[in-house]
Amino acid sequence: MTGLRATPVLASAAALVVAVIAQLVVIGPLPLPFGRPDLVLVLLACIALIEGPATGAVLGFGAGLLGDLLSLHVLGQLALVFCLVGYLVGMLGAEVEGSVAASLVVIAGSAAVATVGYAAISAILGDPALSPRSVVPHAAGSAGYALLVAPFLFPLVAAALRRVEGGRAVR
Repeated sequence: MTGLRATPVLASAAALVVAVIAQLVVIGPLPLPFGRPDLVLVLLACIALIEGPATGAVLGFGAGLLGDLLSLHVLGQLALVFCLVGYLVGMLGAEVEGSVAASLVVIAGSAAVATVGYAAISAILGDPALSPRSVVPHAAGSAGYALLVAPFLFPLVAAALRRVEGGRAVR
């Protein structure tokens, strides 16, 4: 996919807004070990795998900025991490096309990379979100939660994008 198409981008953006709200209201308060599932990131990775790097980067920036605006950390941290993750996952979309296992590995890997990236950026800015000792367990937990959520979310995203595009095959 070379460019942005309005209908799938708008539908995906709406889904990401709902996911950001669900993340903050429903998933955020859950007392789970090794962090929490990042519904926004898993949804973003699913969309980026299907729609490509441009859409992944744009939607990642928008979802991250919304998350930044609704949190107490430095503005732009999530926007930067989600933008980069959306772009990188979108770049891998053609490589993993047709392989469910590879898609799940990419989505889980994106969750781990996002956790490490966010921890690194927050440490650079002088407000470490995670201690150096807790980064690896949180990244592994994030990847594990992504592996639990992605098999349910990815088919829904693919079907929804196919429907939005009027039955045309999506990548």
